[in-house]
Amino acid sequence: MKYWLLNTEHKSAAYDVARDSEELDMTLSATANVDAAAGDGVLLWRGGRGGGVVAIGEITKTTDLSGSELTLLRMRGRDSEKTLEPDPVRVTLEFEHLIFSTPLTREALQGAGFQNVAKLARATNARSDLKTLTLTDHEWEELNRLSRQVQQPDSWPAAWNIPPGSVVKRAELHEVYGGNPLVTASSSGKTPNAFLFLRNSQADGRSPQWDGTSSKALGHGQDLRSPSTENLAVLAHRRRGVPLRVFISEKTESLYIGEFAIDSKRPVHEWVSVGERTYRWDKRKVRVVKAPLFRIQQLSGVPIGAIDGIAFRSAPRISLSLHASSDRQADVAVRRLLTLLEREPDVAASLGELHEAQVLTAIVQRSRRQADLNELRAAVEDPGSNENDLQKLIQRMTWIFGSEFDPGTVRRNLTLRDQLDLALLRPDGTLHGVELKRANIEDLVTGHRNHLIPGPKVHEAVCQAINYLRELDEHRSQILTDLGIDCRRASMTVVIGHSRFVGGDMTTKKVDEAIRTYNSDHSRVSVTTYDRLIENAQRALDLTSPPR
Repeated sequence: MKYWLLNTEHKSAAYDVARDSEELDMTLSATANVDAAAGDGVLLWRGGRGGGVVAIGEITKTTDLSGSELTLLRMRGRDSEKTLEPDPVRVTLEFEHLIFSTPLTREALQGAGFQNVAKLARATNARSDLKTLTLTDHEWEELNRLSRQVQQPDSWPAAWNIPPGSVVKRAELHEVYGGNPLVTASSSGKTPNAFLFLRNSQADGRSPQWDGTSSKALGHGQDLRSPSTENLAVLAHRRRGVPLRVFISEKTESLYIGEFAIDSKRPVHEWVSVGERTYRWDKRKVRVVKAPLFRIQQLSGVPIGAIDGIAFRSAPRISLSLHASSDRQADVAVRRLLTLLEREPDVAASLGELHEAQVLTAIVQRSRRQADLNELRAAVEDPGSNENDLQKLIQRMTWIFGSEFDPGTVRRNLTLRDQLDLALLRPDGTLHGVELKRANIEDLVTGHRNHLIPGPKVHEAVCQAINYLRELDEHRSQILTDLGIDCRRASMTVVIGHSRFVGGDMTTKKVDEAIRTYNSDHSRVSVTTYDRLIENAQRALDLTSPPR
């Protein structure tokens, strides 16, 4: 018996299913060496912060790849001609032991002596191919035992702070965890979770149908033949290795039931007509709106049959906020102190002379910055985050670029044709621009002969920055006169990519070396990755920790 490891697929890859909603195939498959066989054990690994082993299963079937599939693998550069001999096989996988919400983390594996598992997961790309795990049968049994002893994580973003049977404001839920508050199903966005919101009463009597641990629940209405992004958040949650959190909603509140999993063999019982929709350009034409009736199985939580209108109204209400739970008492204490200082000016004057007051100020500032950094780290490691998502976070934490810049930003549209993502000022009034790109770029660094070079996306971003600088140079006098900002010989930083998304056997060290070599030949534009930017900021925070 052999053992294998498979990385969960990125958001976009996990949604690559049958385009016809009537012919959905959510079977999890992968490519493997020809010696893979039915009955072999497989670990499913979810990368990023809060990740780890999230499911344990086995290979159920192997089939030969067609000639077109082999050609496609070579065209995509997944394997060289040499490594494709002997030809790989397609394997079908089934994961019975799901631990999406309680992953067996890298730290836990290393502490139990399974460093090889964590090391292989780090070196494995996110494509659908199995990697050989060197394990004995005894070690495999020990891994299974260890996975059943894992406790709920208490650190962001894997931590889940809503007890089953509790009611939360839906607006607060999405403010903390992300996701779209207007749809029935969605991905969390900020954390590794998927959401499904149900109602006790649905149109045409389509209320949730509960049968022990197996249930049928109505998804989001759509008028497309292919599954919508909202419904795919539920359908693909197994392939992404994230928990499916199910709620019952009434008006602005939602009661958390517990964790569920989509039925892997028959995810949709049927498609139900839930209404009609007219075309925007022709109100006479009507489209039928359908919603999938999901088949889901409950993994944990409160007995769903006990949830009715009376139980909903009597359930405990909890409040969510962006503060970590460990900071809440300190937050209350600070608020009380601020109230006292406002009422007693003499106390404020006395405290201002104390060293402890300076320490308190430093602690509050550092706490705020650490919270911002944690939120940015979670967003960067989410494969679905785009440039706008990251810009919204970074524009309020410009300190991340170092102390050589004044806090805050200036106007972004300094010229008519261009708009900077961020415009920073040095204390002497000179300008420094920041261009933000996606973090999920697979070809951030590529091989060229015997060396590594930045990929085309990096070159494109740098050329964009150079064009910005040229425009600023040409309009320097006007900008200085109108805005008092000196753009002469302004500089720029391009923030792009993250080493965890780079394909192949590319390590963080190799990515850093390629970027460092690239920067050595540029004077006004520098390139950095999101993981390097965050790591440098975290180091600066750690160095400025207040004395105890």
